[in-house]
Amino acid sequence: MDIKKDIPVHFLIAAIALFTMSACSSYERFPGQNEIAENKARAAAELEKEIPMIGVSLKCIEHDNVDYVSSYYIKEPFSSRMAGGGSCGGLVAGGYQLPQKWQPRMKVKVRWKPNGREWVEKQTTIMPYDEAGTLYVHFFENDQVRVVSSAYAGASSPRHPIAKDATTPPPEVE
Repeated sequence: MDIKKDIPVHFLIAAIALFTMSACSSYERFPGQNEIAENKARAAAELEKEIPMIGVSLKCIEHDNVDYVSSYYIKEPFSSRMAGGGSCGGLVAGGYQLPQKWQPRMKVKVRWKPNGREWVEKQTTIMPYDEAGTLYVHFFENDQVRVVSSAYAGASSPRHPIAKDATTPPPEVE
């Protein structure tokens, strides 16, 4: 059998590349790495079972002197999923999983694209809430960000946790 005649070269190259990549995919960088990842995933799944979750919508608010936010994403508190994608001024309907009742230490990563600049990424804690509702991502000067959930008070309401005309973010809550 002459390989040059029977099997196209591009097929051989693709097969070798596929074999090489699949061999590397199960490589452990240090002993027990896969076990640690499995334990983390199992713990997150257990935590989700114990904490009742609800799907909420996302909205973002640009406060004074903030560059236009053309796109933003926010990580869910108990998963690695990032939700969002819209610009400020719109509503990303449903799908973001938030605990029905506030939990301490709900740190989330927020990633956004200010107009004409590179992506910015910050961590913040979701501010305490009594009842889950629309999740508002507030952007302030100097790449500061705060996240609040408000069930019935939109950003223009005096009952909203952060005033729409606020120029500085409230203190970070742990």
